[in-house]
Amino acid sequence: MIGISLAAIVAIIAYYVYVARSAEGAPHVPSKLRPSSWAWSAVFLALCCFSCFYMAKGLVSTTVLSWLLLNVVLVAGAVVSLWRAPIRERLAKTRHPWVIELGMLVLGAYLAFVAIEMPSNPYLTSFNLWGMLVEIVVVFLFMAVFHLLFQRGGAGAPIVVALLFVAGLAEYFVVSFKGQPIMVSDIFSIGTAAAVSGTYTYSVDVNVVRALALAMAVVLMLSLTPVVRKREGGSRARTAVVNVVLAVVLALGTGVGIMKVNLTDTFGIVVGGWAPLASYWRQGFLTAFITSIQDLKPSKPEGYSNKSAEKTISEYASTYDSTLGTEESRTAAEAQFASQKPTVIAIMNESFCDMSIYNDLGGAYTGPTWLSSYDGAIVNGTLSVSPYGAGTCNTEFEFLTGTSMAFLGNGVYPYMVYNLSGVDNLAAQFNALGYTTTAMHPNYGTNWNRDVVYSNMGFDSFLDLQDFVGADRVRGKVSDAATYDKILELLKSDDSPQFIFDVTMQNHSSYDTGLLTDMKHYTVDGTDDPELDEYLALVDISDQALESFINELSELDRPVVVVFFGDHQPKIASQYNELMYPEESDANAHEQRTRETSLMIWANYDVAGVSQLNGDTEISTNYLGAYLMQLIGAPLSDYQKAELVLREGIPNINLSGYQTSDGTWYEQDQTSSASSLREDLWAAQYYELFKDGVTYQAGAGAAGML
Repeated sequence: MIGISLAAIVAIIAYYVYVARSAEGAPHVPSKLRPSSWAWSAVFLALCCFSCFYMAKGLVSTTVLSWLLLNVVLVAGAVVSLWRAPIRERLAKTRHPWVIELGMLVLGAYLAFVAIEMPSNPYLTSFNLWGMLVEIVVVFLFMAVFHLLFQRGGAGAPIVVALLFVAGLAEYFVVSFKGQPIMVSDIFSIGTAAAVSGTYTYSVDVNVVRALALAMAVVLMLSLTPVVRKREGGSRARTAVVNVVLAVVLALGTGVGIMKVNLTDTFGIVVGGWAPLASYWRQGFLTAFITSIQDLKPSKPEGYSNKSAEKTISEYASTYDSTLGTEESRTAAEAQFASQKPTVIAIMNESFCDMSIYNDLGGAYTGPTWLSSYDGAIVNGTLSVSPYGAGTCNTEFEFLTGTSMAFLGNGVYPYMVYNLSGVDNLAAQFNALGYTTTAMHPNYGTNWNRDVVYSNMGFDSFLDLQDFVGADRVRGKVSDAATYDKILELLKSDDSPQFIFDVTMQNHSSYDTGLLTDMKHYTVDGTDDPELDEYLALVDISDQALESFINELSELDRPVVVVFFGDHQPKIASQYNELMYPEESDANAHEQRTRETSLMIWANYDVAGVSQLNGDTEISTNYLGAYLMQLIGAPLSDYQKAELVLREGIPNINLSGYQTSDGTWYEQDQTSSASSLREDLWAAQYYELFKDGVTYQAGAGAAGML
């Protein structure tokens, strides 16, 4: 197929030579050949050269027919662009050129919609009608604004189409890498994305090739809109002013519409927390993205007031004091904690999970060797998390604040959106107990805005990538073991009680780097998967590092507690969920399996009253901090007490759904026997986060206008 591209390039250059050697007006040579026409033509030639280069790099997987179509479009674009001026003049002389102009914009909006969706959307033939219409209207309005700003000269609308195709291409890559769509908060975290972008392979498939061909055909068509002629007696300046004024009015109207017309209430557009990608596929990338913008503003529980929320929290805290708080195990742990004040180490391990939950991968895998067989922990179990495939910061947000993404909406990253100064969290709680608090993450401190958030939360210090110079690396990323060595250094340098929060980096995707050697190869259902091999090899390395770290801590002559958990599953996990549990009758349980990571709580001393607690535990991330503090006897806030009581009725809750005490999972908007408890938890959480009003991080202030 490289030969097709080379032939296309030669054809374009040959036509350039022919034009250059012929006089203007000669047969097959356009008259009024302008520099702008050459510039338009050069765009198609440049794209032809780039696509040839991309194919040569082995990054394109497509059919011969689709590749031929793309190159035919690019050759046609390069040739026709040189005829741009006479074509536009000819169209301007028709009886109603404005009808042609409007028709081109309307048709262009529809075709641009298809080009945006085609790369990553498998449901173009079964689209939600309102979602499609909203997206086409939005595209049309954007195109119209730019068309007017560029004085209806044929450049504005094509720019919009090009930008929207790039957005669709970005969506394709994000879905490929994360298994999740682009959310509005991803825009705020563009720096984080850039920091890890080099680990991925940017290959494209046949749908991208076809979408590019369509997008460039639309660009060519829109570049040929009729020449706008000023009215008799008019002036170019007046026409220009009118166009700009119309563009500004239309832009303002579009902006107000996006902010004020609630797409959920008006058209039933919902970005589901259960499966956001399905929402994007069925309702449209732009439509769902705008809906996620509108979801940035947290919704209040019905009838909410600070006073009623305070009462709710107080009542549940009183229930705790008269029940869970009076148990012998708790009172014994309280006395022990007051005298010993153990150091608490929280390890949130990147993408760590036990893939044996997928029916042992057809018998090929039995889990992390050490962790799955170790019986010396206080608690072994599973953690129910909100993110899948990406979104590490949301798991740490839930753990540190004790609040759930269930009530904040899809596509929201609180670290990037909300100002969390003053929000109660574990760092502030341990600080108040006289602990030294340290956060560490061996990557850029600006990732997910951590350098700001950790400071606002009250961490005494934050160790980022610059504090790991020369550290051991795995696949170019700082190893788990290196972070554990840093923790041991902190313990040796300070005998006072510490709270250390370690967010590891070693196992971050992608898993097709080929940088690991001596990997075990797994065959699942007769198929080899190099990405699975690399991921499980990383889990083995993490498992071994954790074993060594626990062994070293067990030798320390000071009380230490470790809570270890994974932040989310890798994106590759969903394919094994489908493979091992095809057409599972309980769709909710099927989805929740992809939200399950490993959990262990360990101590190097005998924690008072925990013997009967030793065993498997299932818990969601929002409860984990309160559960940990309850377990080791640390003081609890009223909110944490309320959570522990509510957990008896709602054992797990995350962005995708909530679980009732009988083990049944429900979607967030489904009614159940625990609906009233869910409402109480929602009110208590809203009070914890927003009792003083919703404030936003710099750069996210637009959400406050919604």
